[in-house]
Amino acid sequence: MSTSSTQPVSVAAEPAGQEPPSPEPQGLFRTVIGSVPMLLTFALLAGVAYWGHHTEWKFSTAHRGGAKSSTSEKVEDFLTTETGTLSAGPWCEQHGIAACPLCDRSLAQVMKKMEPASADELERVQNAFAARERPVNDPQCFASGSRVRVASKEAAEKLGIDVAPVWEAAMTESISASGEVTFDATRVARLAARVPGTAWRVTKQIGDTVKAGELLAIIDAAEVGKAKTEFLQGIVQLRLKTQALANLKNAPVPERQKKEAEAARRDAEVRLLSAEQALVNLGLPVKAAEFGKLDVDDIANQLQRLGLSRELSQADAELPGTLLPLRAPLDGVVMQVDVIAGEVVDPEDVLFVVADPLQMSVHLNVLATDARWGQVGQVVRFRPDGVKAEFSGHVDWIGTSADETTRTIPVRVVMPNADGKLRASALGVGHIVLREEPHAITVPNEAVQAVGGCRVVFVRDKEFLKPNGPKVFHARMVRTGAKDTTNTEIIVGVVQGEVVATKGSPLLAGEIARSRSRGARE
Repeated sequence: MSTSSTQPVSVAAEPAGQEPPSPEPQGLFRTVIGSVPMLLTFALLAGVAYWGHHTEWKFSTAHRGGAKSSTSEKVEDFLTTETGTLSAGPWCEQHGIAACPLCDRSLAQVMKKMEPASADELERVQNAFAARERPVNDPQCFASGSRVRVASKEAAEKLGIDVAPVWEAAMTESISASGEVTFDATRVARLAARVPGTAWRVTKQIGDTVKAGELLAIIDAAEVGKAKTEFLQGIVQLRLKTQALANLKNAPVPERQKKEAEAARRDAEVRLLSAEQALVNLGLPVKAAEFGKLDVDDIANQLQRLGLSRELSQADAELPGTLLPLRAPLDGVVMQVDVIAGEVVDPEDVLFVVADPLQMSVHLNVLATDARWGQVGQVVRFRPDGVKAEFSGHVDWIGTSADETTRTIPVRVVMPNADGKLRASALGVGHIVLREEPHAITVPNEAVQAVGGCRVVFVRDKEFLKPNGPKVFHARMVRTGAKDTTNTEIIVGVVQGEVVATKGSPLLAGEIARSRSRGARE
């Protein structure tokens, strides 16, 4: 049997000092490709560092004002603040601004020569200041007297600076407050039975329109029958005592007996007057003298139907003598009915509520800081929630103390409601009109800026559009008045015909503030 053996495989060692064999071409290519992302990253970081070094790591802010400049351009490249180039002018104590164009017309940036302020203009300004307290300006405001120079007309457009003319517009200044509609308390009646009894008949229901004196219900009350009986007895007794006194007048009897008869007759008169007043108190006005010389049966028949309508009396000849009518005391609408026929009623129970909806009350909750400007008689415009219609009335009363919960001042407004569209218990917002100015001087809301403790608008130089004209905007101190969703009233500070910066005006205000900061650092 033959055997086979496995021969060992030997690996020859590389001679000392000899370079290892070069890698294959395919492995080298893979190594180079894997290093590309890292190289790109290092290149990007180097580019960012170079850009940051040359731009001082400041991003362009021109786009904030709507500028269309490239990212390498900054707002500071287009704007320059000039101080001391235009005098702020003397401080106007009367109007609270520097360089008042109302007092000095030469300050106005308009091409035509301005005439002195008219009596109507001065009255308008006076009324505006008297209407309520106005924001004040700091006389040391650093923005006053400054102007911002734009590199060119194109630069202004590039920065997105828009302008608008100063114009006249009707403005209404008011105090806003939440409120609730209620019925006028002087035109609401809560009716109850005057005496205990039973509802004999109910003639009106909720929503019925009634006139003053119209029948609402009839109450069957024993006390009514008792009062009628006492009245009838009083008439009979007075007639008997009067006849007795007449019989003794010429009779040969002692004088004392005649005086006793006279006293008895007077006592009968008093009792009759008392019974008469008892019926009046029940709402059954009656006069004993009206019955004249009617016999007792006729008087009793009339008392049985006292206070009831003729139609009811004729329809039911067997009416009880204990019936008491309940009538509407005013014209209005039946708002509440809490009684049905046959129900027992007490004087404490409110059976009917009748209200006149032709005049309502609106109760406003006015902030204490605003209430001091309110006056009785001022016009109020009220709009209920969810309703487009606006209702007008006038202030009828202003509270003398604040509400303990809300700390607001209650104000009552009388509101006519001829068409009946104003509903009780509706909530809404009321505006107490302080002033209505048909010729207010206004600018767009965005034109007014707060800089350095004062309110300013930036007035474009009157020669700005000329080829060689100064491309500047003057920072003009102003006093503001009424404001709505679009416009702000300028009481003093600008004149009609001037042009002010609107969109982009925050850039101009920011440039003045930056110039101030740079000056402080230097």
